[in-house]
Amino acid sequence: MITLVNILPQMNKLSAEAVKIKCLFDCYKDDNSVMFWAEDGDKAVISMTDGNMVIYNNNADTEELCEFVAAVNPVCIFSDYETLRKIDRLPSENINIMYRKADITGETAGDNLSSKEIYELLDVPGLSLPEYPYFAVDYCRRLNRGFANYFGIKEKCAAVTFNTGNTAIINGIASRQKGYGSIALKAILQKNYGRDFLVCCRDKVMEFYTKNGFEKLYNAGYWVKNG
Repeated sequence: MITLVNILPQMNKLSAEAVKIKCLFDCYKDDNSVMFWAEDGDKAVISMTDGNMVIYNNNADTEELCEFVAAVNPVCIFSDYETLRKIDRLPSENINIMYRKADITGETAGDNLSSKEIYELLDVPGLSLPEYPYFAVDYCRRLNRGFANYFGIKEKCAAVTFNTGNTAIINGIASRQKGYGSIALKAILQKNYGRDFLVCCRDKVMEFYTKNGFEKLYNAGYWVKNG
């Protein structure tokens, strides 16, 4: 049985789904509009906010999971590729989950940027951003509570990460000038020094992360409801 929970079960696998759910829980566990579920035996953990669902699969009963998804009717689902396949929600494209240890010391000089400036730098083809008002509220809430980091250089590049415990995940990175993507990545790794560091990337930018010391863990994807 899949039931609502107010305490997250243990999610011990290093996965983007687990990190996304934990990061959301850290900031929104007391917000009734954000929901968290678990399958008996902690075989699956699920979050949903504004119709966007994340599924962490730990040997879940996928038949029950499929029925649950049909009943809840999310707009979008993020999970590993095999889970999406088993619940008949194939993603439109592959997302590579990449990993490296954030082991770069030091600090790269950047600019103090507003949420609007960060948003405008991240608003590039290939990144799916929500409307600015939603982005600003969520971003500032996480930043003010110590669950986010950012790096930016005005009109050139920006990177935002969400973090939970000893793990961080890139929520957005963009460069408006050649060479500044690597600068932003190095700087945000420095800000998360010591953490296990994850990124979700499309095939076309996988080489960039590989060149910067990341290794691929597995395939994931976003299923988006039509209509």
